[in-house]
Amino acid sequence: MMVNIDLLQALVDAISNIGFPIFITLFLLHRMEAKVDNLVKAIHDLSQVISQDQETSK
Repeated sequence: MMVNIDLLQALVDAISNIGFPIFITLFLLHRMEAKVDNLVKAIHDLSQVISQDQETSK
């Protein structure tokens, strides 16, 4: 339970030090980073499949 209290205190300190809008922006950017990485990988995989399909249809 102490870890959760320490984490909560750190979050409250961050909000009070850097401001709520900046904190929310950083939080959302952190969450979106993994999603963007997954999208980049999916686009790369899709382009490889399309290239392979074009080669086999020739």
